[in-house]
Amino acid sequence: MNAQDIDWNDVWAEQMRKHLESGNKKECASIWEDKENAKRFWEMSQKDGQKRARITIASLSITPDSKVLDIGAGPGSLAIPISEKVSYVTAVEPSSGMVEVLQENIEEQGSDNITVIRKRWEDIDTEKDLDGPYDVIIASFSLGMPDIRKAIEDMQAVSCGYIYLYWFAGDTTWDSFSREIWPELHGSEYFPNPKCDVLYNVLYNMGIYPDMQTFKLEHTENYPTIDEAVNNLSSHFSLATNMQRKTLSDYLEHKLERENGNFKYHSRSTRVKIWWKTNSEKKKN
Repeated sequence: MNAQDIDWNDVWAEQMRKHLESGNKKECASIWEDKENAKRFWEMSQKDGQKRARITIASLSITPDSKVLDIGAGPGSLAIPISEKVSYVTAVEPSSGMVEVLQENIEEQGSDNITVIRKRWEDIDTEKDLDGPYDVIIASFSLGMPDIRKAIEDMQAVSCGYIYLYWFAGDTTWDSFSREIWPELHGSEYFPNPKCDVLYNVLYNMGIYPDMQTFKLEHTENYPTIDEAVNNLSSHFSLATNMQRKTLSDYLEHKLERENGNFKYHSRSTRVKIWWKTNSEKKKN
């Protein structure tokens, strides 16, 4: 079969469906509904991610006059530091826990040029909800949309500059762990998210030929107890019962390295930055 005859959007949707159903998830953003999960993510991003955020922001085509749209803004890891360098930021974030932490962080940082929209990107009305067009649109590891083609079309509809997507290339550490423990946790095979190969082919089918750059990301978490490790890592494993928690606890106790009384979790992944400049010239308000 010719690759151009494949509907890669259907491939993306099917892989996303299998991923969600294998863990009884409603959607990828659901793990961040809990504020404590969102706070842990923010604390980790401040500890390990500030340098990465600076590198990411330095690579964006922004100026003091830029209007930026951050899709899946989370607790503001990018939106807040970006707001210090541009005119205006619209932060779209669906998860209630993340929105609470984001708004607290905005208030604490005194950012007065960020508007938060609590919606899934799929539910956004691009004409009514957004103050576009935007010079820069960024979706950083927030591409859990089943219809990725429609999601990108909506991005293009409000873009007058660059679109930057960040996603995964190949298995992550939690993918590898999940393949081993998923049948015991959920009684089913583990299916990962669709990766950047499918995403690129969707873009190619749309007539978009983006620039791409791969990079590796590694970090180590130290946990004084196995319970703390389970608390921090449980969101990746869709835990719903105490029995599942006990199963994961036993697995991690044997899987994680021990050093000076701590449990060490080494996370490794290959990621990709995909970006392009939209063709349309739209007048900003």
